Amino acid sequence: MIFHDCKIGDVFDIVRGGSPRPIDKFITDDPNGFNWIMIGDAVEGSKYIRSTKKKVLPSALAKTRVVQPGDFLLTNSMSFGRPYITQVKGCIHDGWLALTPKDPQRTDPDFFYYLLGSPLLREAFEKRAAGAVVKNLNINLVRDIDIRIPATLAEQSRIAAILDRADGIRRKREQALTLADDFLGSVFLEMFGDPCTNPKGLPTKPLAECSKFVSGGTPSKANAAFWSGQFPWVSPKDMKVDTIVDAEDHLSETVFEQTSLKKIGARTPLIVVRGMILVHTVPMAITAREVAINQDMKAINFDQGIDPLFGFWCLKVQHEAILARVETAAHGTKRLNTDRLGEVPITIPDDDAQQDFLAVVKKFNAARAAMTDASLEAAIMFSALSQRAFSGEL
Repeated sequence: MIFHDCKIGDVFDIVRGGSPRPIDKFITDDPNGFNWIMIGDAVEGSKYIRSTKKKVLPSALAKTRVVQPGDFLLTNSMSFGRPYITQVKGCIHDGWLALTPKDPQRTDPDFFYYLLGSPLLREAFEKRAAGAVVKNLNINLVRDIDIRIPATLAEQSRIAAILDRADGIRRKREQALTLADDFLGSVFLEMFGDPCTNPKGLPTKPLAECSKFVSGGTPSKANAAFWSGQFPWVSPKDMKVDTIVDAEDHLSETVFEQTSLKKIGARTPLIVVRGMILVHTVPMAITAREVAINQDMKAINFDQGIDPLFGFWCLKVQHEAILARVETAAHGTKRLNTDRLGEVPITIPDDDAQQDFLAVVKKFNAARAAMTDASLEAAIMFSALSQRAFSGEL
């Protein structure tokens, strides 16, 4: 197989999107408006953007970029470097880079989708991204990255087909985990009903009346004595929905146990209350051991009579109601209004009923561990194939 060494800019014309401001003056309900492609229009796990939630007036066109079906879109900040293929004509804001194939007849879209999203290029993006706090991609950075591509379209398509099959296995196992996570929520609702409507007439209390919030903190970065200890310190980037924060997790930071941070005990629910992550979800987790948390999170200590894991799931099944309590601060940061969070109802069945539910959780978690191992195995296989593919060994 013959590979061709080149740069991304040799294969694609690259432009950055533009944002007419204030954008609200350009948004329209007119069905004949132009599609306004936002990062939120990208469905998680999908390679395509097929529709948009908003449209803009024709007057916006002078201040933005128009993309065509078949163009690649690359996020250029925050979770930068994630590629998508647009299937709609539309306008893009300055959070996107658009890559248009110079020769579509010699560019297999599936091959370049996997290449642009590969660990190899992700590493290249990470090394070159500008900005000390918020890393950003720019046109020149992306244009100048070296790549190796098969010389023929047929070879590109062959490699893409192999990666498609491996990716299909990986996605199915991830989807199985997602469905499994939904299972416990369904069991909770079947046993106790929706806490908001309380169809079973169980005792309930607002969260604020049956728990206490505990705030976190961040030691000074200037004091090296606080950091790189053995005590886990959890921040929002360590949080995933339905996870247990464990000592074995790969946390972003650790601190020394003798720091002045409050220690959060095992089996304590955690919730993120501030940050960009609150745009689409409110991450929650429960601790498996003692930890410390940063200032963008709260720990929830439930009163006696409410098992912490039961309380955690009572909150989880109300995720949409909690997300509705997220507000935008004056400087644009998202924050969860904890006063309104305190209004969320907590169902309080008797202890026997709570323990019946927790017995289901225990059996489920054992089964889920095996599913997680299978999903990890599929992810490792896909990553290995991807590495071989883009180093010319597949």
